Amino acid sequence: MSSDLRERSVVSSFICTSPQSLNGFTFALFKRSQEVSTYPGKWAVCSGSIDVSDVSPESAAKREIFEETTLSDKDLSLLRRGKPFSLIDEELKTKWTIHPFAWQLKENAKPIQFDWEHTEYKFIRPDELRDYDHVPQLDLGLRRTMVGPETERALNALANDHESGAQGLTIKALRLLVDFVSDSPVFLQADSAAEVWSKVRWISWHLAKNGRPSMGAAIEASVFQCLARIKDDMERAAARGMQDSSPDGIRQALRFSFLARIQGLQNQMQDIAFNFVRYFQQSPCWARQTPKIVTLSASGTTSESLIQLIRAFSNAQSRRLKLVVLESRPNFEGVIFVNNLLSNLKEAASSVEIEIMSDASVALAVQDADFLMLGADKVHPNGSISNKVGSQTAAIVAKALSPYCSIVASFDTSKIIYPGVDLDYAKVEYNDPEEIMDAWPKSAAEDVRAYQWKGDCVEVTNPYFEWVPRNYIDAYITELGELQQQDLEGTSLTRIRNEEAVFKDL
Repeated sequence: MSSDLRERSVVSSFICTSPQSLNGFTFALFKRSQEVSTYPGKWAVCSGSIDVSDVSPESAAKREIFEETTLSDKDLSLLRRGKPFSLIDEELKTKWTIHPFAWQLKENAKPIQFDWEHTEYKFIRPDELRDYDHVPQLDLGLRRTMVGPETERALNALANDHESGAQGLTIKALRLLVDFVSDSPVFLQADSAAEVWSKVRWISWHLAKNGRPSMGAAIEASVFQCLARIKDDMERAAARGMQDSSPDGIRQALRFSFLARIQGLQNQMQDIAFNFVRYFQQSPCWARQTPKIVTLSASGTTSESLIQLIRAFSNAQSRRLKLVVLESRPNFEGVIFVNNLLSNLKEAASSVEIEIMSDASVALAVQDADFLMLGADKVHPNGSISNKVGSQTAAIVAKALSPYCSIVASFDTSKIIYPGVDLDYAKVEYNDPEEIMDAWPKSAAEDVRAYQWKGDCVEVTNPYFEWVPRNYIDAYITELGELQQQDLEGTSLTRIRNEEAVFKDL
């Protein structure tokens, strides 16, 4: 390789129609004008350099799309992140690192209006790309954003699950992988262990990165940890001359690893609960007659921790725990949480007094609270946590109205994300506004829809998650015990090493 190569990181965005649309899955292909500095006259997709001002490759991709087509978040949604790859153009003396993305046009998206960089565009099917004189490796970028029908169904199963928490989704992803390696023709018909290893890594990449990005940290950590262990086992076996190179051998090893991780996650929940109870018992409020805890949403980890705490109270005569649960609109997970909690407590239910309150009553809910207990779907190495919308408000109000309230985040360490990978981590996941409107009186929802149909500027939004800054969190309780911020940073670095080891040659 030439030592004088310049290095450039670029984004490459495939603007796609829905597979369910009239013409099926197609993507926009643009012909580059003679005025551009690289590859004039070639066919390409929306692309451009990642600038120092871009907080992430995804942000750079959205900026380039808007500049080249005028399309914005109102017109497109992120369909898939492809794994980045590199190529060298000796003629241009450039090493390109390409970050491919697929974006799906929303219903009623406005037409594309291209700028001076292109002279025309057309929508084509993936198999038609070979008929065009396109920029180098465009077909590779396309393949990295496309998946087969089975993987598509698995991604939809994760994306459409709005009831499970991050751990529940992680277990679902692992079970999907067990099904893949056990029953899928993609694996049963593989000719070699190398083919199985390549396919399972690609499917794992998409499930982790594209299944449910707002909860993807936990999926990534568990799945990539399984793959890293399999890779280590294969390398050790090869060094001893004992490697099983048959497809069945690696399929069985993968199946065992995924199942073992599922069991490990279930055991971790008990460990977190034990550590939370110990933390609570060491706090001043343990000695009170009726300490008060506030929580929201439906975290499995929070549920198990509270079950164990309430059982501890059942052993303390004439003392009870006061639990306030916010209802957590629009799907009312808080109500579901209470029902599940009581069904598991049985005779210990007499040791807790539960009050369900509206989200709007958060100020009343946290008054005189001893603990605000939050789950976490993502944990940034800087100490901030992502949780159900309403968490940030609850934390801010708790600190303002109840200065002695301890705000505790409980989670397993797989929720810790990479440093630097998620620089736009503060973005909010929005979901179907119909979930909000379905909870309204029917006539009110119909009137809003009528105004929208007329073109009036009325928008209904449904944010799911938000970030609670680290300065509001008093304690991080995990399966390893109470962690400090430096512990979060160390765990995130381990995750980076796992991903690099497993995927560097794909």
